[in-house]
Amino acid sequence: MRARISDVSIWALLLAVSGVAPARGDDRVNQVGHVHGVAQVGIIADGSDVAVRLTAPAATLIGFERAPRTSDERQTLRLAAENLKTGDALFRFNTEAGCWLAHVDVDADPGSTKKGGAAAGHSEMGASYRFSCDRPSALASAAVGLFVGFPALERVLVQYSTAAGRGGAELTPRNPVVLLVPLQ
Repeated sequence: MRARISDVSIWALLLAVSGVAPARGDDRVNQVGHVHGVAQVGIIADGSDVAVRLTAPAATLIGFERAPRTSDERQTLRLAAENLKTGDALFRFNTEAGCWLAHVDVDADPGSTKKGGAAAGHSEMGASYRFSCDRPSALASAAVGLFVGFPALERVLVQYSTAAGRGGAELTPRNPVVLLVPLQ
């Protein structure tokens, strides 16, 4: 039985792909940046498994970066967590690949001030998804549906690695599809 791709593997590969080195000796692990309105997505295809990792400032997903204080804020957080659980609606691979959502792990705790390596005073939320694909060799694109569920989201920075190679893209509400065509 083949080993599953871990979150650590995803981020190590994505840092290598993007050319970003993790910081040493301090808490500023997220060198790509904590930018409101911007989410980061990593996609790694390994055989029939596709791992997707999403991270974004909590303010982008729920409008605040602390533990919820009111019933409205608690409801907003619950709705955002439910949206994040619908991974097959948020990430749709081209139909020829025959991919289906196998597992979701949502990290929706904006109360932690250092979530996801963000600097003190900032909080991030995210989710990890694992898809299984019947025809992984046909994997060619991913449509990202995050813009519909999270209107404060302006850009999604994607890094990917597939059997064909690796690359990246910047997605917007007008251009929400990444072609998994290697840059190298």
